Amino acid sequence: MKIFITGTSGYIGGMLADRFAENQEVEKIIALDTNSDLATRLPSGNRVALVQHNLGDPGWEEKVLAAGRPDVVIHCAYVIREGYGKKRAWQIKSNITAAEKVFDFVSKNKIPRLIHFSTVASYGALPGNSTNYKFKESDPFREEKYLYGADKKIIEEKLKAALQPSSATQVLVIRPCAITGPRGQFMFKRFGLLRAVKFGLPVVPVTGPDSARQFVHEDDIWEAVRFMADGEVSSKYEVFNVAPADFFLLKDMAKEISKLSIRVPMWLGKLCFGVLWHLSRGRIPTVPAGINSYTYPIIVDGSKITNYGFKYQYTGREALKADRGYYSRFVDK
Repeated sequence: MKIFITGTSGYIGGMLADRFAENQEVEKIIALDTNSDLATRLPSGNRVALVQHNLGDPGWEEKVLAAGRPDVVIHCAYVIREGYGKKRAWQIKSNITAAEKVFDFVSKNKIPRLIHFSTVASYGALPGNSTNYKFKESDPFREEKYLYGADKKIIEEKLKAALQPSSATQVLVIRPCAITGPRGQFMFKRFGLLRAVKFGLPVVPVTGPDSARQFVHEDDIWEAVRFMADGEVSSKYEVFNVAPADFFLLKDMAKEISKLSIRVPMWLGKLCFGVLWHLSRGRIPTVPAGINSYTYPIIVDGSKITNYGFKYQYTGREALKADRGYYSRFVDK
């Protein structure tokens, strides 16, 4: 089996390349990213072919095919932090145009299987949301302001138009909630919102009475992708929320990480998001519009994939604690 993975210097793409490299049944891994230090982040060996390229630019298709036509394409690439200060045209090229080119590549070359990473953020963090309702895959996407959720919505629409169930390719869409675990918190050390809250801030600010977060363990993401890549899902075009059943109200999350919570008005939270966004130059993904997803809960029902035989190994609480799993050897002692 040959696997082409995009975004392999990132948290998830790099993890997938790392884990698939252990499987001797995987003949070739084609790893693509824009980063020049790609080779230092991935397993070495002749089974891994490295391609440094922006998916929005022409020319990468030939480089990928030089290693042989992939059996599975896993599209993880998405630029979010590096979008700080960039013009909208650059963001569109790096994310939306890039995705279109991947879908076109899959269609033209009749790739048997595409696994595409989307997000639960596209359901929309709106004032009417409640922890009493879990979004299902059939619910409409409503996000308009938060670019990550809005652009991922556009990308899913383009995916469906490009690769309808009648195409030669099986399409499997993963909509994960917040992914974390020992790799994310201690090895990759992505300085995101969770890391800022867990390791940076002295208290956890709560901007809404129903503010909540849902976490999925990185090992469960790997297992879900492996499950799909191995052909365990028979449907031609399927979408899956990937999230365990439990979730945290932010005030309870604060207790879980041994911190106090403090209620702050939403306008102040929005101001703080903007300050962090600019001071970190986008390294902390706190765009001002992101305050909605921090305030209004997006809790999803991730049970659909279990109907195909998949089993979650970890709860959201275990994902947040991040002391168990494949990468637990990197946990700071």
